[in-house]
Parts: sequence; C-alpha cells; structure tokens
Amino acid sequence: MSNIPVYAHRGAGLKIVENSMKAFKRAVKLGVDGIELDIQLSADGVPFVTHDIDFFRLAGKNRRITDMLAEEVLQLKLGKVFYRKFFYSRVVTLDEFIHFVTPLNIKLNIELKESFLGKNEKIREVVEKASTISDVHFSSFEFTVLEVIHAMEKGIQTAFIGKKNADWDYVLSIKEINAIHFNKKFYESDLMQRVWDAGYPMRFYNIKGNEKYIQNPHESVIGWITDYPEKVIQQQKRR
Repeated sequence: MSNIPVYAHRGAGLKIVENSMKAFKRAVKLGVDGIELDIQLSADGVPFVTHDIDFFRLAGKNRRITDMLAEEVLQLKLGKVFYRKFFYSRVVTLDEFIHFVTPLNIKLNIELKESFLGKNEKIREVVEKASTISDVHFSSFEFTVLEVIHAMEKGIQTAFIGKKNADWDYVLSIKEINAIHFNKKFYESDLMQRVWDAGYPMRFYNIKGNEKYIQNPHESVIGWITDYPEKVIQQQKRR
C-alpha cells in the first residue's frame, strides 16, 4: 500500500516558531509530502501566514491582525519571550511563502481563518495567488468561505474541517467539497464511518506519530496533518 501523504502542521514548528520560514524550511528538509499553513488578513487586506487572530501568544502583543496594517505586522518579533530580542522570526506574507514553495513540488493545505469571513474578494484573491501550486487545497471551519471558492467554478480542491455539532446532513449534501478534515479523536468513530459512507475521503490532524493505525490506515484516509512529521514518516517505514 502506498504511503499516506504527510503534511507538516504550520510547518515543522514544534521547536521553532510555527508558520515561520524556519519552520517551513525544516519541514522540507524532513522530506514531508505537504505543508499545512494558516492565513489571516491584516486591516489593509494583506494575507499573512499566521494562525491566531491576535499576536499575544507568538509576540506578546494583545492586538488583532485585523486591526493592524501590513507594515505593523511585518515589524513584529515572534518567538518565546526570552528569545524574541535576538532570535526572533517574522510573520510571513502569503506572497513570500508562495515564492518559496513554488519550485519545491510540494502539496499545500491552506486553511483560511476567521478574518476571511465576509471578505469574498480576498478569498478569491488568495485562491488565485496559490493556483500556481499544482497540488493545493483550501480548508476552513466556515462553510461560507468554502462556498465562495466553489462559486468560482475552477475545480479548486476544498476541505471542510469537521466538528461533532456540525449540520452533517447539510455537509454531506455538498458535493463540491472534496474531503473532510477531522481531529484524530474521530478516527474509527461512527461519524468517520458516516462520512466515508457518503463518499468523502478524510485527512486527520493532531497526529502524534505513535498511532498504530498509521501503518495500516483506513481506506478513507488521504492525509496525516502532524506536528511530528518525522515520526509519522518513520512509522510508515518508507523505503
């Protein structure tokens, strides 16, 4: 059986700053199949690669990206408190990331975060920017975001990030969705079986690398999203 693609979650950022260029370069060096990254919008509509709506956790700044201009975001110093002064990382723009990753022939899982809600033109703009990548899909917890992509009618791959309390009758009626993403706690659950019975493949996140099913995955699985890509690759016993 062929190996399931391994996506480095926010780059390989477990010991370095997540979603940073250092994390992405490390992921490539580890030999991952793909990279998962998060995109948020600044106040002036510039897409940045960052997960949280604010920068308190990564930069000690209690400010929301949606209230900051791009030039302010670019001045932030990211990292653990004691390291920010000398060994900080910067927030990466989507343009920078696309320039870096385009020659690498690597898969991308781009999650569009909450700052895209109601910003349909920006959703379309980001999709167009990333269309230079041959194997890219866009994921979101928000249906309205995915619906904007579907309305573009360009065959763009999308994935809904599933939650237990989602309206699954509605979710499974939307045939434009190409896959469902689940936390690994749903692996081998009744919901997983229901999604598979409806014909949707799945990718699982929060994978640690020590799960027994990595070596013999369910036929529905098309991706592992993990902070431990080297462990998952090793578990797959790649030749």
